Amino acid sequence: MKVCMGMDRKLSGVRADIIGYQLAERIKSGLIIGFKVISAAEGLEGDELKGAKRAILAYLDALSAETGIALNATRLVEFSQVSEKIAEIRKSVEEGLFNVANAKLGEALSRATTACDKKMRALSECGLI
Repeated sequence: MKVCMGMDRKLSGVRADIIGYQLAERIKSGLIIGFKVISAAEGLEGDELKGAKRAILAYLDALSAETGIALNATRLVEFSQVSEKIAEIRKSVEEGLFNVANAKLGEALSRATTACDKKMRALSECGLI
């Protein structure tokens, strides 16, 4: 057993913290990329805008799937909140409200950062970060 902050923690708990941390970092990265992708679509018109929306929606679907995996693996409520925000982002993109989508991306990023921070603190207590 690993001793962390004077408490015995089973190796499985430390392993869960590592996995949660990695998944949170992955989701954060995906959300940051989402900002870039959505920003690239601003100012487009006509067929270019339609194609950009399709590409963004496909990206958001993939990110939503990744978030679902993270939620199933960790059961962290923050990943559920990120998933809800991605659904809102998707709706904003469909409506062409890219500024709203970016604001909601910021909210989702905040939730993912909270999940990451929880796991990072636990790993730090064990001297692993």
